[in-house]
Amino acid sequence: MSTPQWQQLTDHLMTVPEQIYEGWNSHDGWDNYTRWGEEFGEDGVAWCVIFDWCMYHEAGLDGIVPKVDNVTAFTTWARAHGQWSDYPSVGAWVNFGNGAHTEIVTGFDADTVYTKGGNSIQAGSVDHGQGNGVWSHSNPRRSSYVTGYFAPRYPDGQCPPTADPADPRGGPAVASWRWTPPTTAFESFPGAGFFTAGRQSPIIAAMHERLVDVGCDRYRSSANADVWGSGDVNSYRAWQRQLGYTGSDADGIPGPTSWVKLKVPKTEA
Repeated sequence: MSTPQWQQLTDHLMTVPEQIYEGWNSHDGWDNYTRWGEEFGEDGVAWCVIFDWCMYHEAGLDGIVPKVDNVTAFTTWARAHGQWSDYPSVGAWVNFGNGAHTEIVTGFDADTVYTKGGNSIQAGSVDHGQGNGVWSHSNPRRSSYVTGYFAPRYPDGQCPPTADPADPRGGPAVASWRWTPPTTAFESFPGAGFFTAGRQSPIIAAMHERLVDVGCDRYRSSANADVWGSGDVNSYRAWQRQLGYTGSDADGIPGPTSWVKLKVPKTEA
């Protein structure tokens, strides 16, 4: 059985490293310029909703969510399309503070909703009203700060874990669900010398797929996906930069740390 689309979305979201992604200047503070603003086509603006959309876009699911840039707009859309809920479900866009902020639900239990989102701050930090990166959080489910949830319908018809006893997508309510890393075995680092022009290997093909999954697709073609070439270098460089590497540290050649974080699925011998 193929992986449910809600699970693909959540797994992808959880691969995004938690860190600061914006630049800083002494005049304006955090500047709101991010790779997701570029991807969305509207950069340098508040990007919490933009990040939600980009996660769905990168998972190939942007057709089921509205391309909007503010919380009130997606809330209105969800209500009009029968996709609004007072209960959390995995993958839902939460409306915090009646339009103040949004993140994506990654889990819940009887008392708490767990989320991850962009244009946010690390738990326990203070930013004087400005977000600066991608971080995970938890909030009391019944807090007045939690306005409600946009719960998208997935094309494969599978309902994600939901706390809604009358979820219109047909899934049964569950008491709790928390994301855990996939149990897939991952390829160990084969050494930088493995990645030479023309090298052919299933490991390279698996790496190619992972780079696409994490939004670092800089390939011009999917032909010869198992052969190391310039598309791999450019895509891997994008991954290194996503992890925060710069200069010669983002040379497009895998190193042990970035390789482990990429989580390339183990190929059959």
